[in-house]
Amino acid sequence: MSTNAQNVKATLPWWTWLVPVLVIHVTGHLSLFFKYDQGVSTLYLPTAVAIVMVNWWGVARVIPALYIVATLNTYYWGIAEYWLWPILSAPEAIAVLISYYLFRIVFKGKYWLPSTREFLLFIFVAIVIPLLIELLLLHFTLIYFGEQTLTTFGENFLRGWLGEFTANFGIATPLLFLLTPFLSRKGWLYHHPDESLPNLFPTSRIKIIESVIIYIALLLLSFTIPFERYWFAYGLVSLYVAIRFGFGDVLLCNLYIFIITFIAPVFFPTIWGVNIIIESELYIIFLGNLLLSLFAAITGRVISDLRLAEETLNKQKAELEAANLELDRFVYSASHDLSAPLKSVLGLVAISKIDPAPESSKSYLHQIETSVKKLDVFIGEILDYSRNKRSGINPEKVNLKEICDEILETVKYLDGFSDLSIEMPGLEQCIVSQDKTRLKIILSNLISNAIKFKKSKNEIAGWIKITAEKKEGILLIHVEDNGEGIKAELSKKIFDMFYRASEKAKGSGLGLYIALESAKKIGGTIRLKTEYGAGSCFTIEIPEL
Repeated sequence: MSTNAQNVKATLPWWTWLVPVLVIHVTGHLSLFFKYDQGVSTLYLPTAVAIVMVNWWGVARVIPALYIVATLNTYYWGIAEYWLWPILSAPEAIAVLISYYLFRIVFKGKYWLPSTREFLLFIFVAIVIPLLIELLLLHFTLIYFGEQTLTTFGENFLRGWLGEFTANFGIATPLLFLLTPFLSRKGWLYHHPDESLPNLFPTSRIKIIESVIIYIALLLLSFTIPFERYWFAYGLVSLYVAIRFGFGDVLLCNLYIFIITFIAPVFFPTIWGVNIIIESELYIIFLGNLLLSLFAAITGRVISDLRLAEETLNKQKAELEAANLELDRFVYSASHDLSAPLKSVLGLVAISKIDPAPESSKSYLHQIETSVKKLDVFIGEILDYSRNKRSGINPEKVNLKEICDEILETVKYLDGFSDLSIEMPGLEQCIVSQDKTRLKIILSNLISNAIKFKKSKNEIAGWIKITAEKKEGILLIHVEDNGEGIKAELSKKIFDMFYRASEKAKGSGLGLYIALESAKKIGGTIRLKTEYGAGSCFTIEIPEL
């Protein structure tokens, strides 16, 4: 994906306007179960889900929905004065807007959290700072209008910040990290990631069994031992998951712990025992547990980064070894193919000195010219090889018919060209955004091969047909001929470096190799369909850039 992809705004489905309203409304009413004073609760969920959705779908869809729904829901929080509703609902909308602005605009944060830096940046810039601003605004507003007293400010502020940070950290981070790849594949993101997102959960039978055992053990732990005495055990389990599996799994584990220790006891107090969440003396314990979970998540992110770095290094090592082998083979074969025509030229020069007759000199000069042309073609192929390896991709609008005409102008002096019929039906209408240089290299090699390997003159008239079609953003170019074709046992090797599939092949064997490598460089490939004695059809399959 292009590095500018994050700046390209997508057209989102209509329901992305409706979902924020519904989700914020539902989570707002769920938060009422955690209410402990006028207008405040131990756990407030709408801010957490709004921070997630504003990164997915943008400010216009989320901030107005958050403010309007929060304003209408203020009545349920015990605020009877309707004129206070839009004032008291403003802090959370302001907090989400600040979160988005600081994280995405100021610090250019990546909301899919691909590294330790991005994760820590999100925690401090998108959660900690906005929540501090929100709660200061909210509590001082409540105090100013007499809904709270200044004497309870410290405890209410700490409990409110703890609850909101717990919700944002426990809900927002796993949703962003775990669901963003899915939404990206569906095209349901306003600003798409500027990089390909990895598989978050490489699974194995052992990992699945181990994860199930861990989750069952945590559930039993929440039923059987008092949380206020053994709260650290959850953090230790979370740390084990982080070290064992990495970032994605520890976020999921933290979310699970958050549900069974923080949310479920409020909704099902008879199953979990006493409702420990809203007992004010326990908020310090929850703070400790939260810090352990945060430390485990950071550990998991660091471990995942190290594993990704190791995978990258191993991949680069393998690519470097393959490149070295390819270079060795290239140097060996190229030196041989370069020296052969040079030796031929030197030999002919030596003979011409011995035999100075005009008739002989003319013949020697013709043979020298043939060797020099062969050398020139080979040097051109080496330059194409080097250009493809080193130069960047430069997409531009190109007309396929014009490219083919340019190529045909350069190959019209090849033996047998005048005996061929060349058809290009509908090609002048095919305009594509691609790397013109590489596209020309690919087509030049395929067309020149079709000319070189046409059938002899005493057989049927030869022809080459070049057609193109577009399918779902993919350009398919077919170069078809009725030439000699390729034997089935040889067709798998023709794209190998320096491979010659026919005794008629007088070239270097680099042409098709360079064509395939050029196609790969622009994200495509080349397929072959051939029948020996009946002809071949090469299909270039490339995306539009």
